[in-house]
Amino acid sequence: MFKLREATVSDLENIRIINEEAIPAVNAVSLEEFKWFLKRSIYFKVSLNDNEQVCGFLLVLPAGLKYESLNYKWFSGKFSDFAYIDRIAVKYEFRGKGIGKSLYVDLEKSVMKDIKRIACEFNIKPPNLVSKKFHEGLAYKRVGTQLTENQTKKVSLMIKEIND
Repeated sequence: MFKLREATVSDLENIRIINEEAIPAVNAVSLEEFKWFLKRSIYFKVSLNDNEQVCGFLLVLPAGLKYESLNYKWFSGKFSDFAYIDRIAVKYEFRGKGIGKSLYVDLEKSVMKDIKRIACEFNIKPPNLVSKKFHEGLAYKRVGTQLTENQTKKVSLMIKEIND
């Protein structure tokens, strides 16, 4: 059984470790960068197991930030209102247990009513077939692709319209 709660500063080192284990599906982030995210996020929750161990997290940013992510900038150029899923990661031993889906469903219930869409991306080069199936199963639609990291990665840029 898992429960969700807001991430705290004391969770950030565990979050950073989980994030590192998830590379290349996500990029590396320092503890200082996670502190920056925590202050600016509109949704940043962790999933806890029965032992209160952090086993996954979802980090979501609002539109309008000065944030250097190429994917965030792509969405900023196309949409004025969105919630941007910057990253999700689940500890390896807890994958496939519904944690990611529970975080996404909670996000959709929690997001402010004036936000019309949730934006995210996943790698298509190198391929991340688990993420592709996950996002398509939750009704996210591709709205573009782009090359990142000196053209070593290609991402599928996805949105889900909400609050209609």
